[in-house]
Amino acid sequence: MKNYRVILMALLIGITIFSAFKYVSSLKEKLDLMSALNQIKEQVAALENEKQNLSQELEQEKELQQQLNQENAGLKESLKVNENNLAKINADFAGVQNALEQLNSQLVTFKEENTFLKQEKDSLNTQLTQVTQEKDNLEVRLSSIAELKKAIRELKRQMRKVSVKIEEKAKYEKIIEGNRGFLIKDGQPTYPAKVKIEVVPER
Repeated sequence: MKNYRVILMALLIGITIFSAFKYVSSLKEKLDLMSALNQIKEQVAALENEKQNLSQELEQEKELQQQLNQENAGLKESLKVNENNLAKINADFAGVQNALEQLNSQLVTFKEENTFLKQEKDSLNTQLTQVTQEKDNLEVRLSSIAELKKAIRELKRQMRKVSVKIEEKAKYEKIIEGNRGFLIKDGQPTYPAKVKIEVVPER
């Protein structure tokens, strides 16, 4: 009996020690599990917070994307308007360039006409100088009676030459018109009348 009691006591002590060990082990495991659970909760809270931040950033990204889309649409519309304006500017530039070419052509023509007019002016000035000189010579010649008579004879001679040329020209024109050699046609004389020129000197 004494041995039985010792064995029983040893068994109870062993069971108690084992139970205490298991309790301590379970308590330690529980504490470890609670610590791990708290860490998981903290990680979950951090993940939730990060999720919210990511959601906010995603919303901001969506808003930014919408703004970019609106700006892109505005830029496309502005680009279209600018392209239309550029096409109009190119058309206006082509018109201005064409007008400029026409003006340059007119300028060249004006320069040529100006050169011609200058030549004509120089020619007229030369003729005017000659006529003035002839007038002066004529006034000198007409200053005396002898020179006056000489001038009258010269004038008559020139007038005869002019009359002959007029008659020849009239005959030629009448022949061209077809008077068929008649001196009178349709009641009108075809032969030019004689021209009588008298010069009366001034007293």
